[in-house]
Amino acid sequence: MKRFIYLLAAAAALIAGGCTHNDGDIGPLFGSWLVEDMTLDGERVAAGEEHGYVQFQGAVVMCKLIDDRHSLLFYSVGSYEREGDALLLNFTHSDNTTAPGELQYSAPQWLLLTPNAVNRMEILALDNKKMKLKHITPDGYIVEYSFRKTH
Repeated sequence: MKRFIYLLAAAAALIAGGCTHNDGDIGPLFGSWLVEDMTLDGERVAAGEEHGYVQFQGAVVMCKLIDDRHSLLFYSVGSYEREGDALLLNFTHSDNTTAPGELQYSAPQWLLLTPNAVNRMEILALDNKKMKLKHITPDGYIVEYSFRKTH
């Protein structure tokens, strides 16, 4: 019986020790973030009935708009790179049937990002639960975002 308990404890340690995120741990960015608030030049942007999410895994970023019935209204896929306090969101990708920055590779307009471009965002605050970002559009508008981590 004692031998069985040791074997069970060893198996549990091996399983728990092998747990990680796909493509490794990327730090506090990993996971799904809900857009809680968004301002344009200091004025709050009305969110409507949709819920915006930004999700990070590996080098991939996915942006989604979901309604109250959990129906997917819009999604886009890009890549990202973190350089210190800067977050670079790249929405210039393509595939065999989709032009660069089009359809599922387009920058999400609801986040006021520039289409078919690499969008630079400044990380104002980031921990495992909250994130604040700032983006300056090509026209000089300042957009600030507040996110809450959902998982």
